[in-house]
Amino acid sequence: MSEITGTANTITVSGHGTVQAAPDFFHINIGIEAQRATVREAYAAAGTAMNAVQVQLLTRNVARDAISSTALDVRVESRWQDGVGSIVTGYTVSSNLNVMLRYDEDAQNTIAAVVDTGTDSVRLNGLTPAISDPAAAQDAARALAWANARSAADLYAQLAGVSVGPVVSISEGPANTPGPAPIMARAMMATEASMAIEPGQSGVSAAVTVTWTLV
Repeated sequence: MSEITGTANTITVSGHGTVQAAPDFFHINIGIEAQRATVREAYAAAGTAMNAVQVQLLTRNVARDAISSTALDVRVESRWQDGVGSIVTGYTVSSNLNVMLRYDEDAQNTIAAVVDTGTDSVRLNGLTPAISDPAAAQDAARALAWANARSAADLYAQLAGVSVGPVVSISEGPANTPGPAPIMARAMMATEASMAIEPGQSGVSAAVTVTWTLV
């Protein structure tokens, strides 16, 4: 977006920049779900599955502060019976664990151990790459966003037969893709017994809106 504004004789341009960086850790979301005839039974079954997962994680030296519960839900299961109406058939208790793992921590075997807890209540919902310290990549994206805005301002000024002067204002806006966004993560079968997880690349974006005077 760019515009030449009224009597102030200024130009305002928005610039965007994205750089690629290799994630150094990732989050896995583990779902726990148990359906039983009573709430107490469903809660106990979900708790047993949750404890089994946590034991596996701690046994494999995953730090406690890298494990967090993100949801807890109790759902009534029912069916419709003609002449009677809705009949409660049971209860489902579900919860989610978010676990942060580094790519160099034998992560594939940790994931396999979690899934192989001996209970059908455990589900692996997904994997999200992330960057623990995106500051350097963020600054590089800001520099690209600035260059993008300045290049557009120079072009418009040239077309208008004027030159870009001093900066009037700078405003950092939301990037098109906020934060470190996963671009690609690959899971490659290394052997029949294990799956190697590779980080791929993540994009870190920045956006800036700058107003210059025209001289």
